Amino acid sequence: MSSLLLADGLAAQNVLSRALQERIQENPHTTEADVEAGAKVFRRSCSLCHGADGTGGDGPDLTRGVFRHGSSDAALFRNILTGIPNTGMGGIYQPDKSIWQVVAYVRSLSRAGGAEELPGDARRGRMLYMSRGSCSDCHRLNGSGGRIGPDLSDLGWRRAPVHIRASIVDPSEEMAADYRTVEVRTSDGGVVRGVLRNEDRYSIQLLDEFENLRSFQKTDLSAVAKPEESLMPPLSSFFRGRDLDDLVAYLYSLRPE
Repeated sequence: MSSLLLADGLAAQNVLSRALQERIQENPHTTEADVEAGAKVFRRSCSLCHGADGTGGDGPDLTRGVFRHGSSDAALFRNILTGIPNTGMGGIYQPDKSIWQVVAYVRSLSRAGGAEELPGDARRGRMLYMSRGSCSDCHRLNGSGGRIGPDLSDLGWRRAPVHIRASIVDPSEEMAADYRTVEVRTSDGGVVRGVLRNEDRYSIQLLDEFENLRSFQKTDLSAVAKPEESLMPPLSSFFRGRDLDDLVAYLYSLRPE
């Protein structure tokens, strides 16, 4: 009962805050002290999805200063307060001043020129993506390709170039939890590797390396392992120097229309 009342109270507070802030279009809290205070809230409430430095993760890269759901101060405030429908972003429950301070911090992350200039050739990178390393066997791009790896259709919106490069050279260094390797060993000695799709007390389902959905009763397994590694092997031997620059440039160019 008390949790329901708390949720109702927070929802009502959000509605009231949104109504009050609709009259405020520019951030009233932009001092260096506000930026520092906003950074603390950001690290506590936002960094899990957007990265500790705001360069992206499960959530988009915030360092470009351009935001799909509104780039004004008022739009940023609203999105932080209430979340964004049909995305993974929920609102955060903080006083209005704290949210404005987060807006100030996010603004401080922005680089003046928008998208980062890269040394690679995106057109040549696309050719490499399609021909070398079999990227499309595992990754989906605009509705085509494999499903065992993350969909890359909007990768350039979500991740900064430094993270894209690291994901190619050492995929296990930074990986989403959904793509962590799961390995099950059956009672007859068979081994199946894949990514986890579902698990409860009695059973486990995974998408194996050939994109088959496999389901096992845990009583039929001798072991379940979840090593801290990606199914994707390091590709530093396939892509290096100019080739790596070009591939990163192509992947960074992948953004929604």
